[in-house]
Amino acid sequence: MIKSFLIAVFLPGTLCAQTYFQQETDYKIQVKLDDVGHFLNGEESIRYRNNSKETLNEIWFHLWPNAYKNVETAFAKQQLQNDNTKFQYAKDSLRGYIDNLDFKVNGEGVKMEYHIDHIDIARIILNKPLAPGEEIVITTPFRVKIPSSQFSRLGHAGQQYQLCQWYPKPAVYDKTGWHPIPYLTQGEFYSEFGSFEVEITIPENYVVAATGELQSNPEEQARINKNIAESEEFAKNGFPTDKSKTASSSNWKTITYKQDKVHDFAWFADKNYHIMKSSVQLERSGRTVDTYTYFSDKDAVLWKAAVNYINESVKYYSKWVGDYPYNVCKAVDGALSAGAGMEYPTITVVAATGSASSLENVIAHEVGHNWFYGILASNERDHPWMDEGTNSYYENRYMTLKYPAHSFMTSILPDGLSGSLGLGDFNPAQLKNLPDVFSQRRNFDQSLNLTAPEFTNVNYALMVYMKTASILNYLAASMGQEAFDKMMQSWYDQWSFKHPSPSDFKAHVEGFNKKEMPWLFVDLFASRKRVDYKVCRASGTGTDGYVKVKNIGQIEGPVSVSGINGDSVIFTKWFEGFEGTKKLPFPVGLYQRYSVNGTGDILDVNSKNDEIRA
Repeated sequence: MIKSFLIAVFLPGTLCAQTYFQQETDYKIQVKLDDVGHFLNGEESIRYRNNSKETLNEIWFHLWPNAYKNVETAFAKQQLQNDNTKFQYAKDSLRGYIDNLDFKVNGEGVKMEYHIDHIDIARIILNKPLAPGEEIVITTPFRVKIPSSQFSRLGHAGQQYQLCQWYPKPAVYDKTGWHPIPYLTQGEFYSEFGSFEVEITIPENYVVAATGELQSNPEEQARINKNIAESEEFAKNGFPTDKSKTASSSNWKTITYKQDKVHDFAWFADKNYHIMKSSVQLERSGRTVDTYTYFSDKDAVLWKAAVNYINESVKYYSKWVGDYPYNVCKAVDGALSAGAGMEYPTITVVAATGSASSLENVIAHEVGHNWFYGILASNERDHPWMDEGTNSYYENRYMTLKYPAHSFMTSILPDGLSGSLGLGDFNPAQLKNLPDVFSQRRNFDQSLNLTAPEFTNVNYALMVYMKTASILNYLAASMGQEAFDKMMQSWYDQWSFKHPSPSDFKAHVEGFNKKEMPWLFVDLFASRKRVDYKVCRASGTGTDGYVKVKNIGQIEGPVSVSGINGDSVIFTKWFEGFEGTKKLPFPVGLYQRYSVNGTGDILDVNSKNDEIRA
């Protein structure tokens, strides 16, 4: 039985290693900003290498700025479905698009065809098939009309620019085929790894923040150093009044950013950004990462300490998951409409926040995406929990470390409302799984194995983010934190700069634990089944005692028994899951109360039957 089980667990991973491949895309882009008409004019060259065993006759491309072109796009329809009518009734002048495309392969023109349903997807038909192991160079000019930033991620607010999902980009081709996906706000991305060299031409007095590292440019570096010195002085003595109407310089500058081993490139520009710089040393490797924040006058009071939040996030994620592999990490204060923040490789953009702790929370979450969105680059559109949910687990861990009373519920509600709902009467452990329990009790929860667009707007937060985080917390508590960390660190080491799937994660977790775990992967991740353990009685004395527990739920997940005195959990012991009723050995007579979820780590749907008095 042990032998056959080990084959079942480890063979899929072995086969995966033998058949796994990923395509390679290396970009060179030259782009110029027109900040009067709000256009980008660019030239793109992509070295595309076919690492698959299949011969390719076509290559699918994402043309995501076209998502903002009209009300018939998938993005526009999703906005309306989520009761957001802003884009539906927007003026055409506020919308955006991409045009002036002229694809060539190795210098020869090729035919381009738009997707039958999505104008933000197209394919080029290759004149000559691309055989396994061969590579081609794809080139095209392009022009982007930058939409208003009030709609989603790509956009401008006056002359502040957020250039995200802005260039023609090959879709992923993997073992299941092509993944040409339309742009959505709810439902993120899946892209090929490679390198970027992006040359940006812009009026001289703009401050630019971008993915990767600035290449040798003494004049630009001098401007940055001057800005940093001024910003440090302002942080001590007070920032100036808002200068948002600063005129653009008539002089132009061209700056270049490079980054290897990433699958996207974003950049941000504003004439009035302040820059703060710091650095953090990683515990394991001893490497130093330079950290930067870019922010405006109106948010300076909150942002002047924000570079420290990046330092702390990089430090703890590197400690818990694995070393941050890049040399820089940045956060930008931007006019974002798609949530509180949005991550890109080595850089994140953050919307307005109301307090220092909420800003730290968002920065920790978005910086954390470098590990799960950026380095463990799973298909977020099909499996959003693998990025958003896993990252939320570590975000919660970080915030609890920094703010012991932190919980999801108290962080999203104003203080007054939090108090009026009586949430202050609960300890953080009791609030841990409240959102998930709330949705389960009302039967509007959804299974985590759905694709991102299939979730309701509310459940995208409650299920994808919060339930996944709760499941991983449950797993960590039942395994022990040290074992869980070793498991996740080896996961990171094995799959960095690849595209792992849920089946890869399952094989890894079950292989590490040397057992099948249907309660986790079949029940919690792939169904709407409920956990519900009931404590029946405590009997005996001392080491001869036991606590009788009944499983009245649908999942045989691990269960804990805790001894409680007053408001303090004194001792907790974990047991394998079971069906029916069991007498679990536990020292009785030392505690006032006994609970099957005293630490709040189990996703138990009914807390009323969790506890008895001695």
